[in-house]
Amino acid sequence: MARSAASLRWWVDGERTPLLDALIAAPERVLEGPRSVAREAAGRKRLYRVEADGEPALYVKLFRLPPGWARWRSLWRPSKARRERAVARRLAQRGLEVARPVAVAEERRGGALVQSLAVSRDLGARDLRALLEGLRERPAQRRELLLRFAAFARRLHDAGVDQDDFSPNNFLVRQDGAFVLIDFERLRLRRAPLGARRWTQLAKLHRRDFGISRSDRLRFLRAYLGAPAESARAERRAAWQRIWPEFRRIRRRDARRAANSAFEPGRNQALEGEALLVRRRLGAKTVRLELAPDDAKLCWLRAHQLERLGLPALRPVRLEGALVELLDPGAEHPRAPVDQLIGRALLALAPYGRFRATPQWRFTAHGALLANPQAFEVEG
Repeated sequence: MARSAASLRWWVDGERTPLLDALIAAPERVLEGPRSVAREAAGRKRLYRVEADGEPALYVKLFRLPPGWARWRSLWRPSKARRERAVARRLAQRGLEVARPVAVAEERRGGALVQSLAVSRDLGARDLRALLEGLRERPAQRRELLLRFAAFARRLHDAGVDQDDFSPNNFLVRQDGAFVLIDFERLRLRRAPLGARRWTQLAKLHRRDFGISRSDRLRFLRAYLGAPAESARAERRAAWQRIWPEFRRIRRRDARRAANSAFEPGRNQALEGEALLVRRRLGAKTVRLELAPDDAKLCWLRAHQLERLGLPALRPVRLEGALVELLDPGAEHPRAPVDQLIGRALLALAPYGRFRATPQWRFTAHGALLANPQAFEVEG
């Protein structure tokens, strides 16, 4: 948790407001106060949203370093918060819209970094991922948004922007339609347009489903390439031949990482007696499966892999012996024919493996979710 102003050094670039002044003066009190909400917890990174009357909310990223070598190594480098501030400035200089930090802070002891904070203001923009999800029933508007994002993605790559996690949830869309880049503490700015790395970025984007059809993915690629009509098909084919091997490599890596962490306590998973629990889902309504012990382990493993790959399946909640609990998606009435929803789910799963048993499904308003993850075999 951020400590008092006396232990932090601040760099302020934005307009001083009462809320920002309060945060600078007493960050711990503000972040633990009634108008602060923890939005995300990933490893040693925390994200808070802090509201106040009469001014935009603040988003506060808190990065903490564990004791030991990581802190001593920081003697020779700036914090993530300061790196984010520097990258934001360079992106803005290249004419790109970014959610620039209005203030950053560091706490150091004997020169070693303990924690850092990056503070940005709410821009009144919407998350691109949420927009894509919300436009499922309006395909024409969704397609127009995708095509504009394709042009923006090409602009980023031509400007040398190498995003570690190139995904729609790292972009906002303002009310005027402009795209805003967020979450770029691990972003690298190259001196020249991206070469082969652009195919890796597009492969990362392709691994997320978001219910986007194959034809719309092809339209996205065509808009990204910007090729004349007479050569568009040949260029798309050549581009896909570069993207697909990267997609398969990333898929294998993600599946392997999910498998390696499925039975280990970690940042989101805890061991309680003989049970493994996914912390962030404690107290949620679940679907309980009584299986043979080996099948229960396989179900748990596959649920972790399918979640990591962003595929339509029930998410893991709890494993204890032969009992597996998966997240219950609720009993909403599907807005499309059931066969159509299952078909979409099968198309999403097809590039990742094959079924070893008959699939069972649960339905949400917008899709079908695999209810027996152990029936699916993820290709290594």
